[in-house]
Amino acid sequence: MSMLRLLITAGAAFYVVVFLAQAARNWGVAGQAIAGVVLLAAVTALTWMHDELTLKRSEMTLLWVMVLGFLAYAAAHALGVLA
Repeated sequence: MSMLRLLITAGAAFYVVVFLAQAARNWGVAGQAIAGVVLLAAVTALTWMHDELTLKRSEMTLLWVMVLGFLAYAAAHALGVLA
């Protein structure tokens, strides 16, 4: 399990660098890059938790945040708010 945690952390660090490079090249996506970094940090932190109950609650919370985010995106697209 330790190697898996290390690989997830290394992958997240790589994508943080990618997000920051994109933000440096185009300031218009800086907010999205910061949101991506925060989400990656949250998901990576979950892999380092040892308390099973807290881990389960956190995973379920993140799952519902993603589901509701997709729902909000679909509703905004269907209503013409997003092109």
